[in-house]
Amino acid sequence: MVDVVGLGTPVMDLLVNVPRVPSGNSAVMADEVFHQGGGNVASAIAAAARLGAKAGMLAKVGGDATGDFVIKDFIFNGVDTSHILRGGPDTSSPYCISVSEVELGTRMFLIKRGNMAKLEPEDLDYDYIASAKILHLETGTPESMAAAKFAREKGITVSIDAGGYTLDRVDIIPYIDVFIGSEMFYAGMFEGHEDDLEGNCRKLHDMGPAVVWITRGSKGCVGLVEGKFYDVPTFDTPVKDTTGAGDVFHGAYIAAMLEGLPHEECARYASAVSSLKCMYVGGRTGLPNRETLEQFLKDGTISTGESEKRLEYYRKSFLSS
Repeated sequence: MVDVVGLGTPVMDLLVNVPRVPSGNSAVMADEVFHQGGGNVASAIAAAARLGAKAGMLAKVGGDATGDFVIKDFIFNGVDTSHILRGGPDTSSPYCISVSEVELGTRMFLIKRGNMAKLEPEDLDYDYIASAKILHLETGTPESMAAAKFAREKGITVSIDAGGYTLDRVDIIPYIDVFIGSEMFYAGMFEGHEDDLEGNCRKLHDMGPAVVWITRGSKGCVGLVEGKFYDVPTFDTPVKDTTGAGDVFHGAYIAAMLEGLPHEECARYASAVSSLKCMYVGGRTGLPNRETLEQFLKDGTISTGESEKRLEYYRKSFLSS
């Protein structure tokens, strides 16, 4: 039994944090360089597990070192990996070099696709999905559509991280209960009409989801719940790297839903986790545990002890790999 099942593509990230990105034919000393697991749903599930949810993944990973690392990092973060499929030794998971720049607060991704075949609808363990309360997706591709329809039939809440605007993500909206889209999705969906935040949230709501949120980076998030429009600000924390901020927002939102919090409080809870994450390099280093998060929400106190231990773990893991 699990609380939440994630269906997505895990990634092995090489995180590089620099004061500024050098121009051509020049160099700069990096502040941090280490490996970490990544991926939209993958990091959301790691965040949910870190906050106390029983969380597991449905995915395919390479049979090589990239797949080994992905699974090892899931286990480190408390994620159930029993339903992750492995390829042969000549297969690989996607590999991403994530470069974050402190000076301008920007980031860039250089991605090498793995050769591991994607999950197909027939690969899914539907009994595993049926054991969960929430199914979390990142696309509307065939396996996600099949899983969403199955979950709907079983009364399982379906959430999605609509990170970018694609037609498959639009197609799956009628089967989504909790729709959380990024600025990129929003801009693609409502190009030329972006200013009408409330009206556009209502349009997404009318397509099927009971709950709609749009994350807006440093501007917080806006959403529509039970006909009421919300504008939730972010928290003021020192920003080291925004990589994975949206991913962990979803995971924290799911953890808050599992605790029975009202959706507007779920958004505040998720915004806090995302803000704390941004104090550290990578999508998982700065993930707070429940105690750290609750103290931060109570009085703004930021306890960094656990995150510093996690940072040291990832630094050592890189040096020993």
